Amino acid sequence: MKSVMKNLKFRLACLTILAILIWAPVEGQGRLSYGFKAGLNSSTFSGPLEEEESYGGSTGFHIGIIFKYPLTDLFGLKGEFVYNQRGGEYTYNGPSFFFVQRETNPILVSGTRNMNINVSNNYLDFPLLAYGRFGRFELSTGINISLLVGSFGGGQLKFTGVNPQISEFTFNLDQHYISDKAGEATPIGGIDIKIANETIRLPSQIGGYYEFPEIDGNKYNFLDLSWLAGVSFYINEGLYLGLRGNFGLVDATKKSLDVTYKTFSNNVPMLQNDVDKQITYQLSLGFSF
Repeated sequence: MKSVMKNLKFRLACLTILAILIWAPVEGQGRLSYGFKAGLNSSTFSGPLEEEESYGGSTGFHIGIIFKYPLTDLFGLKGEFVYNQRGGEYTYNGPSFFFVQRETNPILVSGTRNMNINVSNNYLDFPLLAYGRFGRFELSTGINISLLVGSFGGGQLKFTGVNPQISEFTFNLDQHYISDKAGEATPIGGIDIKIANETIRLPSQIGGYYEFPEIDGNKYNFLDLSWLAGVSFYINEGLYLGLRGNFGLVDATKKSLDVTYKTFSNNVPMLQNDVDKQITYQLSLGFSF
């Protein structure tokens, strides 16, 4: 409980500091204006991949408030506070292993893994931008500081064992990367597999860290940093349509849980040292007062 409270206090402190950084410089300025926006996201991960791996896109939404401070008639500064869904689809299809856990003599089985996970990471975003207004068009660029507040994955894992040979089985994936524990699975229901003449009961639904005996933190990093660039078209003085790219600058995944399913070490997936960045495109409808 103490560690949970410390973590909560740390996150609240970060939120407070970032809010001060955004709003304190413009407090009291008579020309400060505000607005709101909402829209859809298309996002994916970008990083080194093995032959058996691939990334795909996923959709989400964003909603937030905007604060603008014009420096001249053409240029100004803008800060935002946005709830943002980002993520992507991860697929692995190729040779792999699976550690069958049982009361006596657990066994590492080699075979083929077909796994598909749709990841949704939920962030509180604090974009800081400079903008230029040219007629009905507004161009903007800046940086975005993001704090992870939710992280989920859903999909399926199908495994066919070759050595030793086992009957094919399929897990439903219900992954909560912030709250799941090592080895976590849904206790209700199950699937039966056969190894030689033995029948073994496995859970039908597993969490984010079912294949790990222990974990160090969460799969995705709490803090993310990205570069923003976008264009908005003003339909009238207040209403606009916006298109923005959000390009990750740092690794979204934690090194201690960034694994390759092609190679196992000590009966668990082996760690890999690569950088997986998030890329998101946003289409927004907004109004500025």
